[in-house]
Amino acid sequence: MFQIMPLSHVDLAVATQIHAIQMLAYRQEAALIGVESIPPLEWAVDVIQNSRATFLGAFEHAELLGSVGVQPDDEDRGVNISSLVVAPAHQRMGVGRALLAAAIAASPRTEVTVQTSARNSPALALYAEFGFAEYKRWVEGSEPVELVKLSRPP
Repeated sequence: MFQIMPLSHVDLAVATQIHAIQMLAYRQEAALIGVESIPPLEWAVDVIQNSRATFLGAFEHAELLGSVGVQPDDEDRGVNISSLVVAPAHQRMGVGRALLAAAIAASPRTEVTVQTSARNSPALALYAEFGFAEYKRWVEGSEPVELVKLSRPP
């Protein structure tokens, strides 16, 4: 089984591990939704190090399997899940579900928001399981991607 623990994302080695998983997961997401690239694929390690998010990681032994970043929501709705990624080799094993549950538990009396592609059906199904509902939809990017923002009440 895996353990959920806080990550010190300002540490270069930790940020590099988070970044490596993000790149794998976001490449997979881009392929899933049928585009060459999505904005997170342009992030460098320093974006993670300088993030105002708090990160949690899922570990099995000493291996980082996935991470979740949570930060204040830009619309002042509470907190926002800025990233939720699981290494492709560890998907469909409950890692994302455990990370999402831990992120929600860390803000029990706060609205939680998240955004994803409108075509990312696995992510949308996971968020729906946790009571998230869509409240906003828009198109963004040089390769137009329809995004949705979801909210979960406290």
